[in-house]
Amino acid sequence: MINPEEGVVDLGSPEKPKNKKTFFTDEKGNLKVVNLIVRRPVTIFLLVLFSCVGISMVLVRMLRSQGNPFTEDSSEYDIKDVRSVHYDSLKLANDYVNQAYLDFTETSRRLEEKRLQEKTGDRTFWIFEAKTDAGVFTKEGVELMREAESTILKNENYPDYCRLEYSKDGNGNEVSECRKPLSPLNIFYASSWDSALVQEIITEFTPENILLYRQLSPCIELNALCDFIPENTTQDQKDWVSAQSDKIDSVIATWDGEGDINPNVEEVAMFIAYMNELETKKQYVSFFVDKNFDISNPVSMHSRALLYWGELLNGTKTVDESEKKLKRFVLDNLVEEWEKITDENYNDSVSSLFFMGSLIFDLIIGILRSDAMKAMGSIIFVFLYLRLMLGSWFLCTVGLLEIVFSIPVSWFFFAYVFQIKYFSPLNIICLFIVLAIGADDIFVFMDSYKLSASQGSDVLESLESRMSWVFRRSGSAMLLTSATTCSAFLCTLASPIASTQSFGIFAAFVILFDYALVMSLFCSAVVIYHNRFESKQGCCNCVFWRQNDPTPTAELRSQHEAGQEIPLDRISRFFKEKVGPFILNTKYRLAVLAICVAYIAAACVYTAKLEPTTTAEQFLDDDHPLQRGAVILTDEFARTQNDQTSKIYYVWGLEEVDRSGVNQLLDPENVGVANFAEDFTFNQQCQTKMLQACQRLKTDPEFADFILIDNGLRSVDCFVEELGAYNALGDTATCEDRRTGGWASSAWQVDPSEISSKLSEFVTTDSCYSSNNILNHYDEVLGWDGTSLRYVGISFESSLLSPRTVRAENEVREHYDKFIALALEFDEDMEAACGTKTIMTDLDQKFIFMNNQRIYRTSAVSGAMIGVGIAFAVIFISTRKLHISIFSTLSILSVLVGVIGSVTMLGWTLGTIEAILISILAGFSVDYAIHLAHAYVHSKSDTIEGRIISAYGEMGISVFSVWNIFVLDYCSFMDFCEFLLHVSTCTVQSTNDKRKVVLRCINLKSF
Repeated sequence: MINPEEGVVDLGSPEKPKNKKTFFTDEKGNLKVVNLIVRRPVTIFLLVLFSCVGISMVLVRMLRSQGNPFTEDSSEYDIKDVRSVHYDSLKLANDYVNQAYLDFTETSRRLEEKRLQEKTGDRTFWIFEAKTDAGVFTKEGVELMREAESTILKNENYPDYCRLEYSKDGNGNEVSECRKPLSPLNIFYASSWDSALVQEIITEFTPENILLYRQLSPCIELNALCDFIPENTTQDQKDWVSAQSDKIDSVIATWDGEGDINPNVEEVAMFIAYMNELETKKQYVSFFVDKNFDISNPVSMHSRALLYWGELLNGTKTVDESEKKLKRFVLDNLVEEWEKITDENYNDSVSSLFFMGSLIFDLIIGILRSDAMKAMGSIIFVFLYLRLMLGSWFLCTVGLLEIVFSIPVSWFFFAYVFQIKYFSPLNIICLFIVLAIGADDIFVFMDSYKLSASQGSDVLESLESRMSWVFRRSGSAMLLTSATTCSAFLCTLASPIASTQSFGIFAAFVILFDYALVMSLFCSAVVIYHNRFESKQGCCNCVFWRQNDPTPTAELRSQHEAGQEIPLDRISRFFKEKVGPFILNTKYRLAVLAICVAYIAAACVYTAKLEPTTTAEQFLDDDHPLQRGAVILTDEFARTQNDQTSKIYYVWGLEEVDRSGVNQLLDPENVGVANFAEDFTFNQQCQTKMLQACQRLKTDPEFADFILIDNGLRSVDCFVEELGAYNALGDTATCEDRRTGGWASSAWQVDPSEISSKLSEFVTTDSCYSSNNILNHYDEVLGWDGTSLRYVGISFESSLLSPRTVRAENEVREHYDKFIALALEFDEDMEAACGTKTIMTDLDQKFIFMNNQRIYRTSAVSGAMIGVGIAFAVIFISTRKLHISIFSTLSILSVLVGVIGSVTMLGWTLGTIEAILISILAGFSVDYAIHLAHAYVHSKSDTIEGRIISAYGEMGISVFSVWNIFVLDYCSFMDFCEFLLHVSTCTVQSTNDKRKVVLRCINLKSF
């Protein structure tokens, strides 16, 4: 429509300009691009279609050449956050000195592998859960455990794959045998069992004696912490502890799993309970029992066993080859038996689960593949629904192609035109998003096409004029909604996490190209449909390609000139004749308003109750075996020395990583450059302070709950301790001499001028705390590059954190705050001596993920509010009506509150997935508001009531159809998918659409 005052074309109006030729329009006011499509519909259709096919083929070829298209999440963090900075500072420095040492020596700093299967290549967890109150340590339960382990141990080929331990026989010849499993069955199937001795030990350990044993055993057994023995301790007490230790050791010595099942299962369980009370003995039993197992409750509802696989396997030269061979053996020979045993109905008293690292990826890929196949049901549903609503197999096929092609076309431009290399796994969600949004665009376009039939002779003058009207009306409405949705996704750029940014950009590309394909591919298909298919019955007949004569537009023009009214379809008539008058009825409107207000009020209450997740996030259904196993391992067992644990590092000699030029979206692998401190000096004062720091970590009660206990002592790795012992005692000293610490009273510090020469000798000697040499044992904290010491540090094993488990933010933060406070104390005490501040970090990104959880929480609120602001701006620009914009924005806010309140009612907490979905919710919510507001503003009626009824009649079918697509399609997919990322997406979006429809109905009257 021409603004008479300004002469500006309002593209938001469906009315075509008259008698003014412009760059975009001809002298009749028809759009030139539409004229081209109308005159060459088949050419345009095939050109766009083949372009999409060609781009898709090129994309597939490129993806095949590069392998896995998804970016690993090893750098999924805020690159400016102190936790990620410290992480990369140590990691990059460690990589640098490793390579420097390799270049210097021209040999690997790792010990050369000369023997088969000497290293652990993988581990199989067997997890057992009791179904009865009797626990897992019953005769039936123990026999089931034996059966499960026997599937591996009794396999004739197991020796070719097991982890081998090498030793010398009596003749000095090297022999090997499979490493024994870490299993409670070693106890229950001990080669011998002295019941009388066991009862004697149990009787001796009264509560008072247990406390005495705890106090004295580290000194008596390990010759450690002797300074902490109470002064009033007598020699008789020491002798008693020594005697009891010998008795216990004689019992433990028979735990080899080579006997028959012990008939007195209860006695064995009770002995395990007593051993679990003794710090220096619990290492033999604590791995097998859950947190609630003790002397007063010798019933463990869970247990676990660990079996070891070796590498390199015979016939393989690399770790990858060895892993593939092992995985193939397990899949071909064992998994079928494991799945039989883990069937929930296999045993009435104990259920079993297995967990193996090399199988996880295959299992996850299988789940994703299964969900993808189930998603085909969603695509089929959309296809059939399009056919039902459009009434044409041709149009619904083209519509589905348009939707599907938007993914590869967007991917191609995203990754290869704009060179964005970070492709997040979150991008998979875009398939489900575009299914509904693409269908929405198709319905809007077709509704405009059908509505054009009743717009009079000017619009029906020719197909060019009719399609120009359709193009303007639907194009402007879809442009606004698409722009708003794109903007909502681009709000994710406010997040500092690259994976979230990648998802937002890719989703915006998908929406953009979906819009472009609707206005080109689908538009040309509608012209073809008009010219050749619209007036014909059936899908297959001998004249299906013949031009319609007269054309449907010509027939409609004749009907209009004859005064015939074009009938509405049933759904449009229902909205125009039933829903519109229903909302206009004051009594009904107030009733609906009261219900909505009541629900929104309740939702507000529940929204206020929404809390961050306090448990580890899970990505599979509660009942999935992988999820059950992960939850049991995380929640039911205490952390032991036999579990994989995360180490905490305190390092001196490093500055913060140099992030200059880092852009994770364009180059995910570039996270910066290591930065070594020029002022770092490892002098005598620094060495002394570092040894004091080690002693504090080992003995200060303040850290008792934060450091893992290993063999009765805190697991602290102190490089300077072994260096000092080596310098003071020489290379002939035994490990016992080094551990006692007597050397610390002499001049043990290494002169800075001798550091290089001393370390050159020292790093190749064996560590007293592992089978590795010094350089390998202290790999992460010893920055030796072959010529100089670039950095040095202390590490200890966390009592909470593990590489394979995810903890709740509040749990991790408690430990993080403690470790940071200690780092500040070290800075005050050691900075002057060492020349640098300390860097505290872990190398499993547990502190980084803790911060990511906070980012997701805060971005949920900020993203939603930005989306609401964008929605208000877009609605105001499109309608130029302040009151409509305000009421629509209030409606969108109500939708947000309703959705958040609803998921809180479902018992959800605010986790990563929920936060991302909430942050983009406003962008989805604005669609219906714009559609209805657009129809209301451009209605030809002069009254409010007439505009409302007109808006319902025009847009009701679109809103209804898209609501069906979202809710029914998402819910049907949600019922069957296993990956909780998909379940969360479906639930939030379907809840969103249910709220939107009702609230739009109420707010229309407010217009």
